[in-house]
Amino acid sequence: MHRTLRTARPAAALALALAATLVVPGAAFAGTTEPTGTSTGSTSTTTPSTTTTTATESPTTTTPPTTGTATTSTESSTTSTTPPPATTTTASKPKTAAKAKAPAASKERMPFGASSSMRAALVPGDSSDQAAYAAGFVVRTLAARDDHYNYPASTFFDGGNTIDAILALDGAGAGLDQADATTDYLAAHVNDYVGYPDPPGSPTAETYAGPLGKLIVGVVAQGGDPTDFGGQDLVARLEGLMTVDGRFSDKSNFGDPTNPSGDYSNTIGQVLDIIALGRATGSVPDAAGDYLLDQQCSDGGFRGNLDVAGAACTSDADATAFAAQALVGLLGADDPATLDALDWLSSRQAPNGGFLNQDGQYNANTAGVAAQAFAAGGLDDELASAQEFLASLQFDCSFAVGLRGGIAFTAADHATLKAAPTTTAAIDRALRATPQATLGLAGDSLLTVSADGAAATAPTLDCRTSTTTTTSPATSTSTSSAPSTGSNDPADPGSATPGSLALTGTDVAAMSLLGTLLLLAGVGAIVLARRKGVHA
Repeated sequence: MHRTLRTARPAAALALALAATLVVPGAAFAGTTEPTGTSTGSTSTTTPSTTTTTATESPTTTTPPTTGTATTSTESSTTSTTPPPATTTTASKPKTAAKAKAPAASKERMPFGASSSMRAALVPGDSSDQAAYAAGFVVRTLAARDDHYNYPASTFFDGGNTIDAILALDGAGAGLDQADATTDYLAAHVNDYVGYPDPPGSPTAETYAGPLGKLIVGVVAQGGDPTDFGGQDLVARLEGLMTVDGRFSDKSNFGDPTNPSGDYSNTIGQVLDIIALGRATGSVPDAAGDYLLDQQCSDGGFRGNLDVAGAACTSDADATAFAAQALVGLLGADDPATLDALDWLSSRQAPNGGFLNQDGQYNANTAGVAAQAFAAGGLDDELASAQEFLASLQFDCSFAVGLRGGIAFTAADHATLKAAPTTTAAIDRALRATPQATLGLAGDSLLTVSADGAAATAPTLDCRTSTTTTTSPATSTSTSSAPSTGSNDPADPGSATPGSLALTGTDVAAMSLLGTLLLLAGVGAIVLARRKGVHA
């Protein structure tokens, strides 16, 4: 045998052995270090094995700042100057007896899961946490709109929704700086909302009772003086609108053929005016309370339109939710009239915690004001169920950045904005639904809403992506990417990019390449040796 053959064969064998050593274990490393599907939450170091876990777009359970006693106030989704037509709603849940409680609003925070609701909360925490995150949405959208809201698709100031936003922030106990800024805007635009009273008797003189009462409630909640707000005595102006029969009526020359007097006052406006005077002065004229009771139907609910001659008394969920709060303040939670109203409202609550509106949809506004009535009357189970329904409509981390924390008007809008986050009509409805829904999540009522103890800012959902890498029992590395960014406007979809997986273990590709080269070298050495052996 040729000498080169004797020397080449050992070299070939060595190359083949090294190739096998590198290629086969390389495949084993590839099987143990390939990352599996992502998981959410924190990763704890429990074993010496090398692991990589990535959390993606999962909200952390950061607790919002302590906010003290949170209270709220609202008006129905329909403005007090244009009452909704009364409709009959079929009961969707067996009628239950209302619970007699103390007249003060319930302050207990009911955690989600405490009731039998079949809806699931999307944002972590209990109802007060969810209210605080909703307040974050309110703060962002107000700040982006010069501290106020306009009517959809217009430049006209929507004072009612703007006051709802202030009360939502006060109720959630968050965003006080923004609530103050918005209150300042209101002070500069009082007459743009409640009407211009001067000069008296002129064709343009007007004052609207419901909006005026709502404004007073907002001023009192903010700790202001309603007898000197925006340079006006709002209380005296409201008292001048009460008629001899106790009705608070609009004064306007802007009537129409169906309403020549221009009086568009309704039951919700009567409630707002009663609560406004009660909170501002400590007393309410008996005639005003009696007139409200005249609007109670035989089934215990309240009609939406004020005593129309010859009209049937058809109970309305929104009107009843507001009236029940006024009755708690006037008569107490254990008065028969109050219990009848709360019982009727409870009987209209669906198993999912929601309430049907006149269009046959379960919506956030009606559920929000009903939750306030249940809070005022001490019906904790009904309150918790309504709060779960509201939480099921909240925008979580899977939604566009600007939407997060807000609350959709309906489940259909919720689905629409997830698929198409710039849908204008659904966004407009969310801007109007979120304030009243926030008040319901906060678990308070018109009777006690106050900015006392509120935090200066409001929290936002933390949707950052975190990555934790464990290399040994004693060594671990954690990294967090920056929060996702985007416009505060809910129409901006925004996005968050998950962080890269950390590189751990051996570089499998390099090892496999080296093994392959050595394998080829070994084969080549054997071929060369055989050729030289033939010519020996």
